[in-house]
Amino acid sequence: MRPPPARRRLPGWPERLADIIDAHRDTPFAWGTHDCCLFAAAVVAALTGHDPAAGYRGAYATEAEAEALIGPGGLPGFLAQQAAAAGLPQLPHPSQAQRGDLALVTVGNTPLLGVVLGDLVAAPGTDGLAFVPAGTATMGWAV
Repeated sequence: MRPPPARRRLPGWPERLADIIDAHRDTPFAWGTHDCCLFAAAVVAALTGHDPAAGYRGAYATEAEAEALIGPGGLPGFLAQQAAAAGLPQLPHPSQAQRGDLALVTVGNTPLLGVVLGDLVAAPGTDGLAFVPAGTATMGWAV
């Protein structure tokens, strides 16, 4: 069974989601400004009014600084902890992720947090948003 998120989505969330995707479609990956975690948090903020990364914005600008914040558990452990603190329950199986939910995918050899758009997950890539099949997600969180 799909767990309910702690926060409700705002009215007009589908349009808000489309606007964020359009606004970031050509924005390249940049640590501390447009990386996978901050992009996903911006989507959560647009959909719910709550920014789960508010305390991290401006706190790092390099990969080394991001890794120091993430800690020894790596990205999956960090995401699980942060999502729980934000009231975003982890899905029992990533295939339960629906449009607007978050999912952990791999692009190349790099794990990235992205936003489910249906059959695809959007996550920041080198030249703009990368779109990967949702079926490749290894973790998911309800928004």
